[in-house]
Amino acid sequence: MLEKSGFGSRVPKFQHLFCNTQFGSLRFSPQGTAIVCELLLRGPQTPGELRTHAARLAALHDVSEVESELEDLMTRPDGPFVARLSREPGRRESRYMHLFSGDAPPAAETEPAASPSVAAGTPRIGERLSALEAEVAALRRELEALKARA
Repeated sequence: MLEKSGFGSRVPKFQHLFCNTQFGSLRFSPQGTAIVCELLLRGPQTPGELRTHAARLAALHDVSEVESELEDLMTRPDGPFVARLSREPGRRESRYMHLFSGDAPPAAETEPAASPSVAAGTPRIGERLSALEAEVAALRRELEALKARA
């Protein structure tokens, strides 16, 4: 941090130095800095959310510019700084997260599932339906037994 107090300032003010300084080894473009700062601040986000949130820090005109900057941050020679998370069910876009905390991202999908409504490893719809019908029938029998006692 660098002290940035002006003349007549009653409170000391500080400027955060994240990268692009003479003492650090990280060099990002203004757009890359804005994207990384937003990911650090708000957590995983889609490119559309990043374009909206990072607009105050750097000029990002469209989502394709954000996606190209994210691709650059993922393929830098000094190490990836951003990772793409697998697309969540019900969402149109994948989210991106920063890799500065050392947390490994969840495994990304390599192939889309055969049916988006059925996740891998879960029982088929027919099996689930028959199990639910059996459970409802058992609950009805218990309810009738309780009514008969009263």
